[in-house]
Amino acid sequence: MAPHLTEDEIDDLLYAARVGDQDELTTLLSSLSEREKVSAAEILINAKDEGKSTCLHMATGNGHLEIVTLLLTHLSPPLPADSKQAFLDAPNEYGNTGLHWAALGGHLAVVKVLVEAGASVALANDKNYVPLDLASFGEKFDVVDYFLEKSGGLEEENATATGSGDGTAGGGEGGVGGLESGLEGVKVSAEERKGEDGEDEVVFKAGSAA
Repeated sequence: MAPHLTEDEIDDLLYAARVGDQDELTTLLSSLSEREKVSAAEILINAKDEGKSTCLHMATGNGHLEIVTLLLTHLSPPLPADSKQAFLDAPNEYGNTGLHWAALGGHLAVVKVLVEAGASVALANDKNYVPLDLASFGEKFDVVDYFLEKSGGLEEENATATGSGDGTAGGGEGGVGGLESGLEGVKVSAEERKGEDGEDEVVFKAGSAA
């Protein structure tokens, strides 16, 4: 049975994640999970605002690596793998995942942690943009380079595993084929403009359209 969370409790959870208050977030998760007799993961999964944004959106969009790491620790077994994946790839009302927001904000360390945790790099939002596109639009070229390098590494691994150089293996939503679809028209601009300063902070709040 899903936990019953009030609007204020959800707001408190999302606010703590947004501002990077790890102590407050930990306290809230502990008290709510104890009251509802569910795991902290179930609290996180069900804590969404009206725009379907989660604590992961708030933490990733604002570059709070410690909070993202904390959230990921709650996604470990016995939480089923499909539930973890669903949380990692949960879209807000505009189709943006936590990885979209991290990429748009240029938070490379957060992007790396999410990808390593299994976040899908090829999920498109309602404008048909993948995270790499948002990084490129925001001139976060270190993030663009990371996605490009990641794509190249996956192509090599798949070619080795299949004995083929076509890079088509594993081309599901989070596979190479999907990532490549987001690279078209981006490689040139990334190479031409790599190293430009794009350090303006993007602050994501509940209800953000991004």
